[in-house]
Amino acid sequence: MKWKYLYIWLIGLLAIGCFDDDTTVDTVRISEIAIDTNSLQKEYNRDKNQTLVIDITPYVTQKEKDLPLTFQWDMDYKFYSDSSVLYVDCQDLGTFPMRVKVSNEHSSAFYEFKLHINSPYEEGITVLSESGDGTGMLSFMRQMADGTMGNFETHCLTMNNPGEVFPKSPTDMAKRLSQLFISYKNDPSVYVVNAKTFELENIVKAPEFSDFLPVVMMLPDNEARTAVAISENGKVYNLASMEGLILTHTILTSTYSSVQHSYFGGYQPYYYLWDVNQHTICYYNGYTAEYCQYFGPIWNGDHDVIAIFENEKGSSFTVLTELNGEIWKTSLSNTIYKLDDNYQKASVDYRDVQRVIANPVLKKEDPKVASPSYQCLFYAQGNKIYRWYYSSTSFPTESWATIDDISNAEITTMAISPDESQVYVGAYRSDESGENGYIYIYDTRTGRLINSYKNVAYKPIKIMYKVK
Repeated sequence: MKWKYLYIWLIGLLAIGCFDDDTTVDTVRISEIAIDTNSLQKEYNRDKNQTLVIDITPYVTQKEKDLPLTFQWDMDYKFYSDSSVLYVDCQDLGTFPMRVKVSNEHSSAFYEFKLHINSPYEEGITVLSESGDGTGMLSFMRQMADGTMGNFETHCLTMNNPGEVFPKSPTDMAKRLSQLFISYKNDPSVYVVNAKTFELENIVKAPEFSDFLPVVMMLPDNEARTAVAISENGKVYNLASMEGLILTHTILTSTYSSVQHSYFGGYQPYYYLWDVNQHTICYYNGYTAEYCQYFGPIWNGDHDVIAIFENEKGSSFTVLTELNGEIWKTSLSNTIYKLDDNYQKASVDYRDVQRVIANPVLKKEDPKVASPSYQCLFYAQGNKIYRWYYSSTSFPTESWATIDDISNAEITTMAISPDESQVYVGAYRSDESGENGYIYIYDTRTGRLINSYKNVAYKPIKIMYKVK
């Protein structure tokens, strides 16, 4: 009986062994995506109006087979594009986080970076110039991030303001925080442009004042909301720089020379103007004016002002005047007066008063710039530059530098770098048409010519180093 059951069990095993297992298991391998981020930049720098182009496909690999890919570019955490190639028209200044997501049906990979859209006019040498028919031009040479200088770019105003017609006869240029102010005499006005983009932001006019012809703007580069604007006839107007208004000045009511000096300290502005009626200095602190009429014999005659400039940095200033062909130097404390123990005016705080032998004769019209750090005044006549040390009782007879690489050059304006290490000189050739302006950069200490730039402006009116 047992053999019978054993036989049946063996037959069952043999039957089971005769069935074919025709099942299959389909193993699908995942095609993972990778982006070679080591071959890509972590940060990109572009100037305004430039284009950023990134084709991501050469940097994308798939582990197994190539599946269809999709792309998602985000800019500043917002969807920007679904193309494989990124195109960014760089218009808005700033730093923007960027990311691309590359996907197939199996996986995704990411690449993150930053895009810096910079101003091509962030910081550098700015030149305001005027052609023979009065047409103005703004030229700019950028200081790069590594400290080197780029190339001069001309016609910056017209290029960044298409369709805008700017007046003729530019007279002055000054920076206030994020804005650049340019005054014009032909159509009396002050044009306000963005200091980083040179795009027009405001036009300030005063048709109610028929004698408003701005030639000088004493504009502090700080939060102050008012400035002094001197008209061609010597009248002073109040330039409300923030509101964009021209107002009558209720304190400075005399007639003043276009020769002036301003120093803006941490708390209080110092404006020094020459009153042509009283032949004396007027000190204006933004609230009250002090007419300095107690200077003894020095300014009692019909002195005419030649120059006003900073002497000791943040401490004193110097006035050069001319009377009957003689040049007088008067140096004073910035606060002008000595105070007693009760903070009352006790006497005039003279630092130096003496006659200076003039050879050649220094003129009011001569381009000038002072260097308080080196205690000297640079001035130009024709194509020659002179350096006069304040402590000397005579002007130099030998030139410090001469522009001799071009014929008939005439120096028209001068400036000094913020650290006073370089002197900027603007010159032009009256017998040359077109862009006949030249810029020269000299080492302040040695007089060595650092660089020269030819045909980068018209006749230079004002040159300045524009800081950020």
